[in-house]
Amino acid sequence: MTSATTAASTSPRFGYWVAFFIFSTITLGATIEAQAHTDRLSPAAQSNQRYAVACATILFLLSIMVVILHTKPLLSSIILGTKIEGFIILVLITFWTALVAIVSDTRHGLATDSSGSIANGNLYYFSWAGLATGVALLTSFLRSKFGFDLGGELRSRAERLQQWVWAGMLGLVQMGSSARLFDNHCGQQTGLGEAEIGTITFCRRCQLGIVIGIFTAIFSVAIVGFKLGVSRNGKLPWLFTAEIVLSGMIAGGQAGSVGFLTGQEGPAAPLNNLYYSTWGALAVGLLLVGSCVE
Repeated sequence: MTSATTAASTSPRFGYWVAFFIFSTITLGATIEAQAHTDRLSPAAQSNQRYAVACATILFLLSIMVVILHTKPLLSSIILGTKIEGFIILVLITFWTALVAIVSDTRHGLATDSSGSIANGNLYYFSWAGLATGVALLTSFLRSKFGFDLGGELRSRAERLQQWVWAGMLGLVQMGSSARLFDNHCGQQTGLGEAEIGTITFCRRCQLGIVIGIFTAIFSVAIVGFKLGVSRNGKLPWLFTAEIVLSGMIAGGQAGSVGFLTGQEGPAAPLNNLYYSTWGALAVGLLLVGSCVE
């Protein structure tokens, strides 16, 4: 049995770390390529491009270091399964979050173009995949180190809790993406060319996305808070009614706004964070309504 096979059988996160290394490698290459071919040459844009390359480089180096440690049993025992590994995972998630924010910003000319559409698919999708893998790594670490199963807790704590958490996260992404597009294309200091300034219709639809995202996030956080505050055996008589009403409002609001946001003059017309979060929030809202009706 090889050392790599031994590591894979003893570490519950070896597969995650390998995936993390692959994603970071692709992301680093895509970031360097995007920086070399970007048309964003302002000092602010170039500064953020360098930050993106630095983040991707750090992610690559840390991930390859941990993968190599898995093949060295003596060294791996010092880090793997300890608080040091947990700290490394938190650092990686921090850098991935910063990287995703930088590369998906239209002002920086990396993963998206001036319209907000995806210009570099490898950079856009693999940066998000890396962030998702980081969250999976953290979840696995918490489960093995402290016995805290986040996924199992969400499933068993209360019915539909996991869907409400997803709705809240999608609402936050929708709100943040709409606000960033509004600031970039409708603010007084956008950092973009005059031809890239948004129309009145575009800017109003950005504001619609902000409002819909805020209400989706607030409604979801409220329900999650009440569900977490109630013991597994305890019940709030009005909570189910509140779920029906709020999930209906979320589904109705998202259904009513999806045409405006993803339409021809909408900020989510290109494939971007707002596009995916808008359709995702609508899908989760419909799932919540269907679950309540059943």
